[in-house]
Amino acid sequence: MEFFILLSAGLANGGYYALIALGLVLIFKAQDMVQFGHGEVFMIGAFTAYTVFAVVGWPYLVAFFAAVLAATVVGMIVERWLIRPIAHMPHMTLVMVTVGLSFLLKGAARIEWGKDIYTFPAVFKSGPIVIGEVVLMPQQLVLVAFTLTLSVVMYLMFKYTALGKQMRATSQNMTGAQLSGVNIGRVFSSTWAMSGAMGGAAGALSAPVLSLLFPDIGTFILLKGFAAAVLGGFGSVVGAVVGGFAVGVMEKFVGFYIATALEHISAFVIIMLVLIFWPKGLFGKKDVTRV
Repeated sequence: MEFFILLSAGLANGGYYALIALGLVLIFKAQDMVQFGHGEVFMIGAFTAYTVFAVVGWPYLVAFFAAVLAATVVGMIVERWLIRPIAHMPHMTLVMVTVGLSFLLKGAARIEWGKDIYTFPAVFKSGPIVIGEVVLMPQQLVLVAFTLTLSVVMYLMFKYTALGKQMRATSQNMTGAQLSGVNIGRVFSSTWAMSGAMGGAAGALSAPVLSLLFPDIGTFILLKGFAAAVLGGFGSVVGAVVGGFAVGVMEKFVGFYIATALEHISAFVIIMLVLIFWPKGLFGKKDVTRV
């Protein structure tokens, strides 16, 4: 029976890992770069939801949309004033800028929330759902359902919408996309806004599931989301979701059947093994270059 208990707990954790991975994949598909400040966008969403729900006392639905809005605005500001001016520079420069952004947002968060460790109040008053010996929290089910729904929406967007095709074209060849009439500024702005909204939603949905909230939580969650994206194959929406749930389940099984101390480092082991033996991930595609 412990198998199903571990499976349910792993899927719940995998839900927000998958959401973080989706945010990373979104920017990667548009700009071919990894946004290492995305964990702090998650943190902003989580603390915004906590402030609106637990401190101000407004309904959770209002807190959720406030978190999404705050993270979306942060994403748009970062893109417009930090990323867009250097968009044509080497990818390593862009990546290092996002690393600096991560430390900047963490430092700013510590001013307000660095004095304590916070616990998000229960959202649902009905209590857990018990099926045999398996205990499921309603918030966990909402998180998993939201992740699956969002992944379908993202997949359809990239495959069938004009914006999705423009994002892919921009990632493959920015200059060529511009010459073809693609509005690069609009693509970048939309991408970072959607990625920010995704991070904010992940934070708001995950905060009630997480046991503790603190300013550095974004770094911890980002690494799990990064492992999920690597496992699934960077650039793949389906891979991000499958990778997220897989990482969540694997770390629970590793912690229970092997050693508790290994639970939180299993994601790093996954990153190393995938990069060594299967660099393109489960759903990644090989790069094809005409010479």
